[in-house]
Order: sequence, then C-alpha cells, then structure tokens
Amino acid sequence: MNALKWFSLCLALCAPHSGAGQTLLSLDSCLVLAGRNSPQLRSADNAVRAAGLARSELNTTALPQLQAVIDGIYIPVPPRYGYDPAITDGGEVRALISLRQSVYDAGLRGLKADQSSIDIERLGSEQRLAMFDLTLAVKQAYYESLRSRAEVVLQQGSVDQLEGYLGLVRRLYNGGSASATDLLKSELQTSTARVALARAREVSLGAILALEEVMGVPPDTSLALADSLGEPSGLPSDSAAEGGFDPTSTLDMTVAGMLVRRSMLEEDITRHERHPEISLFADAGYLTSGDNLRLISSERVNGLGYEVGLGIQFPILNWGATGLRTEQKEIATDDVRNRMELLRRSIATDAVRLRVQLAGARERLRVLRGNLTKANDNYILMKSKFAAGASLSLEVLSAQQALTDARLAELQTLADIRSFTARIERLHTRGEGTR
Repeated sequence: MNALKWFSLCLALCAPHSGAGQTLLSLDSCLVLAGRNSPQLRSADNAVRAAGLARSELNTTALPQLQAVIDGIYIPVPPRYGYDPAITDGGEVRALISLRQSVYDAGLRGLKADQSSIDIERLGSEQRLAMFDLTLAVKQAYYESLRSRAEVVLQQGSVDQLEGYLGLVRRLYNGGSASATDLLKSELQTSTARVALARAREVSLGAILALEEVMGVPPDTSLALADSLGEPSGLPSDSAAEGGFDPTSTLDMTVAGMLVRRSMLEEDITRHERHPEISLFADAGYLTSGDNLRLISSERVNGLGYEVGLGIQFPILNWGATGLRTEQKEIATDDVRNRMELLRRSIATDAVRLRVQLAGARERLRVLRGNLTKANDNYILMKSKFAAGASLSLEVLSAQQALTDARLAELQTLADIRSFTARIERLHTRGEGTR
C-alpha cells in the first residue's frame, strides 16, 4: 500500500475536531493532513508509476515490431542527369508492411529489465523515505508549536507573578516600608516580562503557521493542538540499540545499495555493446522501379511480393569508444560507492550523537526539575522575607527570574527530548526485509 493510500485510510480515524471556533488537532491528525496534502508524496507516487510504465515499455520490445513503410524516390534518367540506370532503375516506389523480430540482443534487454526492477524497488523505498521525512518534519513542527504554546503560558504566569508582587511593593511603598527604587525595579521587570510574553505569542503564532505550512493547509491562527509537551516514556528503537545499531540495515543505506547495483548494471550494458545482435525481418507489399512504371501496363512487372531475411549486426571498429564508455561507467560506480560509504559514516555518527544528546537531555531534565523545586521555594521565601522587611526587592526579583529561567529551561529540554526521539526514530527506519 503506498503512502497516499495509507494516509487516506487513517484520515477517517484521525479527523480533526472543531469546537468553540477552534480546530483541535492531535499529532496523528497533523500527520494525516500532511500526507494527504504533500506534493512530495504525490511526486514519489508518480515516480513509482512512471518506473512501472517504463518496465512495461521495455517488455514490449521483446515482441515482434510491425510497421508500415510508404515512400517514393525519383531519380533522373541519363543521359542528361542521373545515376547508373542499372542500379537506380529511375527511382523506386514502395508500400510495405514490415515485421522485425529480435532473436538475440546480446543480453541487453535482460540487463535493462534488471535495472528497471531495481529502479521500481528503489523508487518504492524512496517513497517510504519521503513519508518518513515528512513525518519527521511534522513532528518537529508540532513539538515546536507545543513548546511555544507552553512558553506563552509560562510567560503569562511570570507576568501574573510579577504583577502580584508589584501590587505588594506598591502597598508597602504607600505605607513607607518600600523605597522608590524597589518600586521602579519591580515595574521595570514586570514590563520586561510583558515584552517577553508578547514575543512568546509571536513565536507561538509563527510555529502554528509553520506547522500548517508543513501540513499543506491554509493559514489559520485559530488552530489548537490537542497534546501537551511531555517526555516520551521510551523509544521503539531502544531494544535494537542495545544489540548494536547497524547503519547498513537502514532504509537510506538500502536505497544507496540499489544505486550501486544499478550503476554496475550500467557497466554491463556498456560492455555488451561489443556483442552481435541478431534479428529476423520480413515484409510484404508493393515494390517497383521508376523504369517499370514508365512501361505500358501490359509490359509492367507485377510489383507485389514479399521477402524474408536474417540480419546480424556487430561492431568491428569504433576506435575504442566502447572501452572508454565502460571506464566512465566504472568511475561513476566508484563514485556511487564512495557516496554510500560517506552516508554510512554519517548515519553511524548521527546515531551515536543523537543517543548522547538524548541521554544528556534526560539527565539535564532530571537536574532541572530538582532545581525548579528549589527555585520555586526560594522565590516564595524571598517574597515572604521582603514582606517582613528581611530581604531586598532585588533578591525577590532575582529569585523570580531564576524561577522563570528554570521553567523555560525545563520546557526547552522537553522539546529537545521530543526532537531527539523523532530524529532517532527516523534514523532507525529499516530497509525491506529487516526488523
């Protein structure tokens, strides 16, 4: 089942819901919409269909080829101008049905059929890769939308905290227990928090628009997401990683291997140019000369007839052109192998890098959550001490900023974990026949 059909099947199960003027979408719904609207997937599907048609076209060359031939040639007759009348007969007129059947084509058709089969298999795999790439793009855009939405909520909470604290400072200032400096600093940080909130809203809007662009839907600022940004419990590829990750088993490497095999077949096709080609031919129809047509009808020779024959065609001398083309194909194959090796190294390196980054992000999240509890307790303590006159306003504002920074760091780390997880899942996509 191709990607477009798969997404269409899922559409009925994952349709978006609307309510209160908003379109509520889950990640699965976004993936369905992206697959249904993706030009890349449609192009990949077209490429697979075109390769199948090319294979069918190649198969037709093994069948007898029948064609009609109608032409006339005028040649002047000597003595004024003209070729040797014994050869030209004053020209030629013919109307034939010609049949040609290949008997031996030096194995070229079989090699091209193998090449066509590889192309069909490769394009099918590239179609799957396009689906996986689209899935990764949607996931990353979706997670960024969740992160930016959560940041808006976080910044709004920070503004609410500072406004509540600002109200406390004003009351203390009016009662003579706080200085003008405390009031100005509190107003400044509250204003800064409002600017950060406005900026977070802009980023959130941009993230939603970016997600809608990936999904291929019209821009709609009322779109809402159904999920929350939390840490995934595990990875489908964890068990495979414990047994050792093999880069050559990935779908990307499978496609690269197909390109190498195709290039090697291209070498064989070029080498087979030295082999003979044998074909049967036959035609039937009307064939006569210009001299015969100039005779009176009673003396003309009947031009109706047929002929059959066997043709053998093989090269004798082409000044080494075949050898030169073969060398070019061998160099091209070596280049494809080199690119395949670079891809293998890149996949192996990315697999290790992403594992390290994911492990680091999870450890960082654990530490941040511990710090977050401490930062929250510290803010409450500094605020209480300030109300009792035992601390400075600057200490309260610093504690509040530390709390906000800790929350932002936790949020960004959660988004990083989601992104690393999605990239690892994409990296570990397997080729056909592997698990």
